[in-house]
Amino acid sequence: MIAPYQVVDLASPVPGVLDKIYVDRSDFIKQGDVAASLEAGVEHASVVLARARAAIDSEVQVNSVNLDFDKRRKDRMDALYQKKSISIDLKEEAEREQRLSMWRLQQARDLKGIRQLELLRAEEQLQQKTIRTPFSGFVLKRYKGAGEYVEDQPIMRIAQLDPLAVEAVVPIDLHGQLKAGMRAQVYTQGDNGQSYEAQVITIDRAGDAASGTFGVRLTLPNPDYRVLAGVKCLLKFSAGVAHSPVMPGGDNPTALR
Repeated sequence: MIAPYQVVDLASPVPGVLDKIYVDRSDFIKQGDVAASLEAGVEHASVVLARARAAIDSEVQVNSVNLDFDKRRKDRMDALYQKKSISIDLKEEAEREQRLSMWRLQQARDLKGIRQLELLRAEEQLQQKTIRTPFSGFVLKRYKGAGEYVEDQPIMRIAQLDPLAVEAVVPIDLHGQLKAGMRAQVYTQGDNGQSYEAQVITIDRAGDAASGTFGVRLTLPNPDYRVLAGVKCLLKFSAGVAHSPVMPGGDNPTALR
């Protein structure tokens, strides 16, 4: 059977009310594009506030000025102490004030760094309100609409159709003859004998004793989306693979010839 390469039920990482859905059934959407968004007024306001707090530099500047002053004062006190013009207490007090100013400046810089992290967190929380598609594909279903509340339910289903995946069930006799990277011709229903080239990517390591078969997965390039997913197909492997009769593949048979 020819199937989408991957299918996901796209959901929101956080609960909320859907504000907009930008795609509908059968629409194409590129990887990273916005598929839907949640109401995010509070998160927008949080980002504005966090950005304003992160831009505050006055505390650093004030404490930098104080440190410069206390350094000069300490130098003067050291000189006076060398001349025995002041007591040791005044000298040590000047040293203490300089050290305190140094740590106040460091504290102001630390707080500025924390505010930068708070801004980053606010921006990430805002980004969580925007749902983007993890790969390029088509919308198969829409489960929700604008105005609906979502928590852990999917919003839409998206399928990647380039490449496609060919899920084949082949005779157990061919185990050991098929290798990853081998080529095969794929014949689909309703294509009037037209074939497409696919490549083996996965071979099951366990077979089914009852049917005498094992599974093989191939990838089928589909850049123009001409090949339809969800249809039955026949496979013909490249030279070097022994001929084998057509084998059933369960409810949706994929055959080998």
